[in-house]
Amino acid sequence: MTIRTTVLPASAVRDAADTEARGVVSLRARKHTFTGRTAELTEVRAELARSTGTSAVVLHGLGGVGKTELALQYAHLHSESYDLIWWIESAVPGATEAALAAIAEQLSPHWTGTEPSLSARAAWARTWLQQHDRWLLIHNNVEEPALLEELLGSLPRGHHLITSRNATGWQHRQVRFVGLNVLPRNDSVALIGSWVPFASPQEEWHAGQLARELGDLPLALEQAGAYMNQTMTSIEEYRSSLHEILDEAALDHAGDEQTIAGVWTLTLTALAESNPLSVELLHTLAWLAPDGFPRGLLAGLTTSPVRATTALGLLRAYNMVTLSLEEVTVHRLVQKVLRDRATREAAARATADGPPPAPRGREAAERILLAAVYPNGPEENPDTVQLARLAAHATALSTTDPGTYRPGPAQLFDDTAQHLRRQGQTIRALPVLRAYSRQVVAGFGPDHPTALIGCNAFASALAAAGELGGAIEALKELRERSIRALGPGVLPTLNIRANLASAYHDSGRFDSAIEEYIDVTAVAAEHLGPTHTQTLALRNGLALAYQDSGRVKQAIDIYEDLLRDDGLLVRGDDDATLPAPNVARVRNNLAGAYESLGRYEESIAHYRKAHNELTAFLGAGHPTTVDCLCNLAYALESAGRLDEASAIYHDVLEQRVATLGEDHPDTLLSQSNLANLYLTNGQVEAGLQLCHRTLVQREQILGRTHVDTLLSRNMLASAHESAGDLERAAELFEETLGQREKVLGSGHPATLRTLANLAFCRLRLGDAAAAVPMFEKALIGQQRLSGLDHPDALNHLHNLAAACREAGDLDRARDLFTTALDRRTQVLGEHHFETLTTLSGLARLHQADGHLDRAIPLYEAAIAGLTKALGPDHPTTRAVSGYLAEARTP
Repeated sequence: MTIRTTVLPASAVRDAADTEARGVVSLRARKHTFTGRTAELTEVRAELARSTGTSAVVLHGLGGVGKTELALQYAHLHSESYDLIWWIESAVPGATEAALAAIAEQLSPHWTGTEPSLSARAAWARTWLQQHDRWLLIHNNVEEPALLEELLGSLPRGHHLITSRNATGWQHRQVRFVGLNVLPRNDSVALIGSWVPFASPQEEWHAGQLARELGDLPLALEQAGAYMNQTMTSIEEYRSSLHEILDEAALDHAGDEQTIAGVWTLTLTALAESNPLSVELLHTLAWLAPDGFPRGLLAGLTTSPVRATTALGLLRAYNMVTLSLEEVTVHRLVQKVLRDRATREAAARATADGPPPAPRGREAAERILLAAVYPNGPEENPDTVQLARLAAHATALSTTDPGTYRPGPAQLFDDTAQHLRRQGQTIRALPVLRAYSRQVVAGFGPDHPTALIGCNAFASALAAAGELGGAIEALKELRERSIRALGPGVLPTLNIRANLASAYHDSGRFDSAIEEYIDVTAVAAEHLGPTHTQTLALRNGLALAYQDSGRVKQAIDIYEDLLRDDGLLVRGDDDATLPAPNVARVRNNLAGAYESLGRYEESIAHYRKAHNELTAFLGAGHPTTVDCLCNLAYALESAGRLDEASAIYHDVLEQRVATLGEDHPDTLLSQSNLANLYLTNGQVEAGLQLCHRTLVQREQILGRTHVDTLLSRNMLASAHESAGDLERAAELFEETLGQREKVLGSGHPATLRTLANLAFCRLRLGDAAAAVPMFEKALIGQQRLSGLDHPDALNHLHNLAAACREAGDLDRARDLFTTALDRRTQVLGEHHFETLTTLSGLARLHQADGHLDRAIPLYEAAIAGLTKALGPDHPTTRAVSGYLAEARTP
């Protein structure tokens, strides 16, 4: 079952099924000098042909070994075998979805004259690929294998050819591998001969020696051959020049970098003599992303576009770049060698009494980006289309930020970071925000408001990316600096302290969060007033910290007090007071507090009211309104009203895909909620696949150790458990537990939940002796955080009782079940489904003890309550009905 998040109209689906492709090819041109690799080409063909299900081959090897050229050669050689061949530069963010959208535009007139979303076009292409089989997708330069997992699983009918340096990390079982090493010596000699034909056996001997000296590395051989061809240099002369250069390169480089550096020294010298502009272009490109730079922008480095075109053509002739009609690509290894050399040369020119000079080409790269993004100057608003188009190149530039302040680059980094964060690309925004914070500190000094605000943005992004320890330390230091430099009551200081309290909260350090919120709220009330927006926001944060620490009644008191505060109201045109969005946000949080206590009907009523208020004030499609609707669905699910929850989850997911895109964190949250509902509702296969997809996307967008990614990994483990694959579930729970302990700490509620999940999985595997101490540890940890009456603590108590029952310790199990039933009845009420679940657990204990006369009435009472609360077909109701049937069986 394939789960897609963009819903196409039936006409578009039929169109995808009926559309045929004939000879549709989107490829780079292959090199006429390609030599050898016959065995590898044969192996690729055989592996793709013999696979069942997903046919995917990974061409793996070191940089410069020729993976890309082999993939191109395969595609051209076997083009007659495919109706569609499409090239994807996978290292470019968003390239896969963009390529799928382009396939849709190429194949179907359905999109002519319309402006559909990228996700809609990509969804159509996926549908087409799912219904046809004579196609080949080439995924070039895949840096993270996990990013392709979902695509490989959802598109099994055609062929995938992947180039990557990574031979590990591929989880899909159908992926096969073809390794590339350096060329055999005979093929290396033949490759040189394709550039400079041999006039004598002596020249062929020199070619063999040159191949040995260049390590038979195809990239180096190609560039050496191109140099000799362009300069009419003999192989012997080239070798003589190269020996000295390689000796010098060995001082600064190792391995393949040394070889490339030596070859390049000769090539760059020749280029500098014949066309100096080409060398400047190459040095400029070294600081940008390797793929997809718009070649037309390079004309800004010269007074004549023709000169730039000529220089690019010469670079192509020397095999230094790859050109298409629109873009220019530089090999990553080439970029690294150029950057390293330019950085060393700049450091050598530095003086003690001045700032370090910029490395060669870097300032030119900055000028090109600034001219494109800010046509009217950096002090004006950016061109948002160019900002988005060049975000990857601005990010690449930011990773080599020299730290000296320049207003233009600082503005570019700031705007790029904001763009990425709006897209939900928190991880990709981090290096840009780091560069921006360094820029403003260097330009204004560490205690200037601009510097403090910039550093606060970086620290808060660290927290959002899940790097909570680093964020807390940075924010603590910023708090002291801001109080000292600006004062305790100014907004920059209050914002820093609010972010610090939030980071404490997210890391599970609730006492520290509450202490910080109480103090900073008092400061805000004193300096800004009790009804200032910041003061009210801090009070709301304090309530959330109380709520998540288990002190829910204190949270409710704050929420209700906030709702009575006139500071949350605004004046309408008729001078009547209207509920501002803040009212609805507080009401939303109040609903969550009621939900955590199991008071679902009150929770649902407050969510509905909050949603109505937000719809009236912000509109139905506003992200805050949609967030509230999603929370309503979760409360409905918790109350057992699964059909209502399902309808809202699907609606919210469709809205978020349409407005935010498939990879936005909010969209992934909706996917996660839907996956959980599938599991709750018994749709295990659908839940399993959607859990896997969401995990892959979160790893890409948020990183492998972000708190949301860890949540997805935990959910995937639960999905495997629901599917009966207990061993795999236990492995994933153990992996997640270790990561949560490292990121959040062993006492964080999420860590304790994973510990309990692992314990329950061990219990199902029949190892009750291992499960009991795990449940004990989870219970003790949660009680220490929030007391026994917190819902998580009661869950751990119930599960510990069940584990003791399965371990044969019936007396202890009876005491624990009785305590859990009493506490759940007091906290949640006797009709709450979790209370009824504990009642069923006590019945199972009586059954295990042979007291069927006690067990059967308890089962009957539990089933009656569960039927009313969840319905007769709910998985929990059906499970307890099965226990009752077993108890009644003689």
